[in-house]
Order: sequence, then C-alpha cells, then structure tokens
Amino acid sequence: MVVYVPDGGPGVPQLCMAEDLGALSVRAAAGSPRWELLSRALGAAGAGEVAGDHVWLDIAWLRSAAGDRDQDWHDGFTGMLAHAAGRGWLSADGGRVRAHVEWGR
Repeated sequence: MVVYVPDGGPGVPQLCMAEDLGALSVRAAAGSPRWELLSRALGAAGAGEVAGDHVWLDIAWLRSAAGDRDQDWHDGFTGMLAHAAGRGWLSADGGRVRAHVEWGR
C-alpha cells in the first residue's frame, strides 16, 4: 500500500496499490523533504500525522480509502496490521500504523 501525497503537501493524500499488503509507505512527490506541508496534508484529510522522520497513518482512513474490498482483502489487511504490531509499528491504542516516507517520487 502506498499513500501518495501530491507535491509533498498540500495535495490531498490518495491511497494507491491498496491490493499490495506486503508493504506500506507514504510517497511525497517533492524534490526535497517538506515535513510541515506533509503533516498539514495528512492531518487535513484525517489520514495521519508526521512523527519525526516517519508517519503514523490512521487505520480507519486506510480502510475507508481502500474502498469496497472483499473479505480476503480485509483478512490480509488484518494480517498486515498483526505483522506491524509484532514489529512495534502499531500505536498503543491500535488506531494507527507506522509508515516510512519516500520523497521525490
């Protein structure tokens, strides 16, 4: 899964490649890191928040942005979250998952 943020912010975040449950990242299309703009774009959409050099993505937003999916997808998404939890990449309340940021794509 990739959360794509046009211009690295202020563009509206979009979920791309929702069927790829083997990876999760944020791609910010900017030539250089613009953390403040990325933070505003994610926050305005309810998609997540910047924390240091990574992002905490809202799990409810990810599910909603993925659209209408079958049970196999939901099972796979739950498995992805379980893997993330095992790595310490799930928030304490279970509402957010950690993702790295790729700049300039």
